[in-house]
Amino acid sequence: MSARSVLWVDLRTSPGKPDLCSSLPKSYKAQRVSRISDILRSVQNWLPWAVCFEYDNPYARGLEALAEIRHRYSSLPIVMLTERHTESLASWALRCCVWDYLVKPLSVRNLCNCLTSIDRAVPGLDRLASGIVPGGATIHVQAKRSAENGALVPAMSYVEANYAEKLHLATAAKLCDLSPFQFSRNFKKENGLTFREFVVKLRIHRAAQLMTESRVSVTEAAFVVGFNDLSYFARMFRRQLGVSPSHYRIESESGQLLLFPPVTEQRKP
Repeated sequence: MSARSVLWVDLRTSPGKPDLCSSLPKSYKAQRVSRISDILRSVQNWLPWAVCFEYDNPYARGLEALAEIRHRYSSLPIVMLTERHTESLASWALRCCVWDYLVKPLSVRNLCNCLTSIDRAVPGLDRLASGIVPGGATIHVQAKRSAENGALVPAMSYVEANYAEKLHLATAAKLCDLSPFQFSRNFKKENGLTFREFVVKLRIHRAAQLMTESRVSVTEAAFVVGFNDLSYFARMFRRQLGVSPSHYRIESESGQLLLFPPVTEQRKP
C-alpha cells in the first residue's frame, strides 16, 4: 500500500509545542499548512487522502476554515484534534460531520487507529489516488454509508439483548470498533435518533408491549424494561405515545389498542 497523503492544518495559537504530525509513521505522507489562506489551495493542489485540523484553543476563523473545506469536499475525511474540549464544541463537530473528534493529549497510536478506521469504512479508497476530486465532486459516498450502517450491527444487538440494563455508549462504540464520537455520528445518521433517545424509545415500546400482551402493571412494566424512576418513565411514555402509561393500559385492557410509530425515525431521502 502506498503512503497516504495527509494534509495537516496546524491552527494552534501556540505552535511551538510538540505536535502529532511529525510523529506519524511513514505510511502517512504529511504536508503541513498553518495559514488559513493556504488551506483551500493546498487541498486543490495536493489532493490529500484526509485532512487533520489541529487546534489548542479553537477560534471562530479556524473553525470556519474547517467548515468550508467540509462543505466544498463532502467526501474528504476530516479529523479534528483539539486541546480545549466542550460539549458545545463536540456538538458543532458532529453537526459539521467531521470524521472524528479527538481530544488532546492524544497518543500517536490512537491517531493512527482513527486514520485506519477511514480505510475500513470506505472500501476501495486505497485504490484511489486521493480522497477527493477537484471541484468537490463526491466519491464513494454510498459505499461509505453502507459500511457505516453495517458497522452498527453489533451495537444494535447489544441494545436489543441488554436494553433493560444500564447501557453505555462507550461499550456500544467499542463493539463497533468506532470511537464514541464516530459512533454517535453514525448512529444518529442511520437511525434519526441519538443512542440515548433510541434506548429510551425502545424501552417505552417494550413496556407498552408488556402492558398489552402480559397485562402487567405500569410499575412492573417500567422496572422490567429498565426504568427506575416512575415519574421519568411516565414523562417519556407520554412523549413517545401521546398518552400516560395508565391510560394506555386501560385502553389495552378494553381492546382499544393504541398504535405507535417504529423505534427508528424515518429518514428523509
